[in-house]
Amino acid sequence: MRNNIFLILSVILLGINIYQLDFQNPLAGDSKIAVIGVLGCLVAIVLILILIKSQKIDEKIKNKD
Repeated sequence: MRNNIFLILSVILLGINIYQLDFQNPLAGDSKIAVIGVLGCLVAIVLILILIKSQKIDEKIKNKD
């Protein structure tokens, strides 16, 4: 449950950072911070998805015995 909340928060922050991007000049001013935020959110999403999958695998292994 807690992982899903973090996943939802990461997706919301990703949307906010994408909204802040200036696509004409993505590495200038506040847009540079938004690019870093987008990359950070993407990394967080991937890590949370890996955590969720590993917990499901762990549950299957424990239930098998």
